[in-house]
Amino acid sequence: MGLKLAAIFGDNMVLQREVPVPLWGAAPAGAAVTAELDGQSVRTRAGKTGRWRLDLPACPAGGPYTLTVRCGADVIRLKQVYRGEVWLAGGQSNMELALKDSENGEAAVQASFHPRIHLYMTPKAATPEEAEALEQSTPPAWKLSGPETAGDFSAVAWYAGKTLAGHLTDVHIGVISCCWGGTYAHCWLPREELASFPEGRARIAGYDARMGSKSDEAFARELAAYQKEVDAWNARVAARRAQEPEVTWEVLNEACGLYPWPPPAGRTGFQRPGNLYDAMLSRLAPYAIRGFWYYQGEQDEEWPGDYYALLTHLIRRWRQDWGGGEKPFLLLQLPMYISKAESLSGDSMRWPILRKAQADAARTLPGVGLAVLTDCGEFDNIHPIDKRTPGTRLGLLALEAVYRLPVTGRPPVCISAQRNGDAVLLHFDHTGGGLVLRGGGFRLAGPDGTFQHAVAQVTAPDTVRAAAPGVSTPKAVRYAWYSFGPAGLCGGTGLAAAPFEIMI
Repeated sequence: MGLKLAAIFGDNMVLQREVPVPLWGAAPAGAAVTAELDGQSVRTRAGKTGRWRLDLPACPAGGPYTLTVRCGADVIRLKQVYRGEVWLAGGQSNMELALKDSENGEAAVQASFHPRIHLYMTPKAATPEEAEALEQSTPPAWKLSGPETAGDFSAVAWYAGKTLAGHLTDVHIGVISCCWGGTYAHCWLPREELASFPEGRARIAGYDARMGSKSDEAFARELAAYQKEVDAWNARVAARRAQEPEVTWEVLNEACGLYPWPPPAGRTGFQRPGNLYDAMLSRLAPYAIRGFWYYQGEQDEEWPGDYYALLTHLIRRWRQDWGGGEKPFLLLQLPMYISKAESLSGDSMRWPILRKAQADAARTLPGVGLAVLTDCGEFDNIHPIDKRTPGTRLGLLALEAVYRLPVTGRPPVCISAQRNGDAVLLHFDHTGGGLVLRGGGFRLAGPDGTFQHAVAQVTAPDTVRAAAPGVSTPKAVRYAWYSFGPAGLCGGTGLAAAPFEIMI
């Protein structure tokens, strides 16, 4: 076995500035390994299994450099290496949705060249063996952002990176995507972590029950049949879009049928608890990063009451894998969404619970931030194509909360409520210069717990007064507390206010 570097290291990469940078790989057991970057040299020896790791010294932003790694006669040289800012973007389909498929995607791709934005896509694999095979057949690579490279990259992460690059002058931005549509939070946690708390154990038991004693061969047959269904559905959608490019998802769902779901369950399935952690996320750690961007939760609507536990365990475990501490973890709160079928049968109110779990994680865990999307989303389309808004808000949140720049990235948040006669006075923080209310979204409940539509108005830059006919003694207030509906409150800079439910 000769000298090897982990797959994530390559030409055009960005290494996190101002912190020691881990570098790791494989070499003959006991062999000396040396790394040189910008005139600094670090040395270590491979262990008994051939694994080695060393830490490059902390350095300010700069480059381009050549990173040279030596082991005996073996030499690896990586060119166009920079020290800058690196973020890891994780989650499911709304984080995965490609720039080319987003709103105005063709124009965005054509305008995507940026000399300081570098992109890395983690190969999608459901097992470590599959990941290793992919790395051998089609090695992943860092790529400079441009029309030939950015189209398939996460639109949200690309817009967030662009926002950083626009404010962090002369600093190179590295963005790592690690996402897969249709995934639960439990896909991105190791099984031993899931087994340590009740909600995680329930997810393991539930999937194992679906899988039963199915062999890998039987699962492969089921997966092949399922893929045929997906391909046929994609063909129907493509044909309808060719006839009517601006067709809505409401019409597509009616004309082409719903997307085939769920996929079959098996030992090597991508939804199996722990699989994507093992096959994708763990292979990135501990590549030095500034923090995490995370957009996920839609799939967990099956068990919304469990999501807070799963999300907080995920945040803590990812931080642990990247060296511990309170590394910034910025969440995108779920936008407005309801399927047409649910709108007709009645809102199940699962998405408000998921949004609350995300907000509670941001409130209770240090270093966790929340970008709010209550003014975003599409009816009957769980994948809204406007990705510029969430990506930009994610970038602004990072600029304010992490880099302490004079921008407004935090959304308005209700911090207190008090009864004022038959009305409620709501006080907000992070108002962006003053609250603005365009439309409704407020409801009040009296002692009977029945919520009624309320009339609200901004009475001070940080205060909203809400009152509901027939509710003379308000006991609770809600704002934007439904899966899909109006949400007209925002700060002075246009950032949407976070939904909330408060007992008085």
